[in-house]
Amino acid sequence: MIWWPGMRISWRDLRQILSHAAETYPYECFGFLMGRAEEGGVVCRIERGSNTLHGQPARFEMDPAEFIHILDVAENAGLEVIGFYHSHPDWPALPSQEDLRLAWHAHYYLIVSVIDRHPSAVTVWRLADGEPRRFLEVPLEVTDSNAPS
Repeated sequence: MIWWPGMRISWRDLRQILSHAAETYPYECFGFLMGRAEEGGVVCRIERGSNTLHGQPARFEMDPAEFIHILDVAENAGLEVIGFYHSHPDWPALPSQEDLRLAWHAHYYLIVSVIDRHPSAVTVWRLADGEPRRFLEVPLEVTDSNAPS
C-alpha cells in the first residue's frame, strides 16, 4: 500500500463518529482510531471512548484503564492506535490550546464540530515536527462509494 499523508476512513466509520458526536452533545465525545502505522493514516477500526469529565461540555479526558484495554484490542486485531477523535460542541473543528498541549506526535486527531446536535464539519490534524509546537491540518479521504457527495 502507498503511504498517504492524510487520513483515510470508511464512510461507515465516519458515520459512527458523527453519530457519537451528535449523541453526546452538548458534551464532547471521544474515541480511538485504529489502523496500521506503516500504512499511514488508514483507519481500519474505531472504538468509542469514555469521557471521564462528565458534565463538562468543553473538555474530555481519556480513562487510562480504557486506553490500556484498547491497546490490547488493537494488538489482538493486528492494529495500532493511530489516533483519536473528539467533538467540539458549538465550536469549530479546530484544535484548542488544550488539544495542542495534550497531543502526541505521530498520531492523528479527527475533530467534529457539532452545532445544535448536528455535525457540521470534520477536520484532521497532526503535530508538526520541530518547534514551535503546532498542529498541521492533513487531508481526509472518505473511502466508500456510499458517502454523500
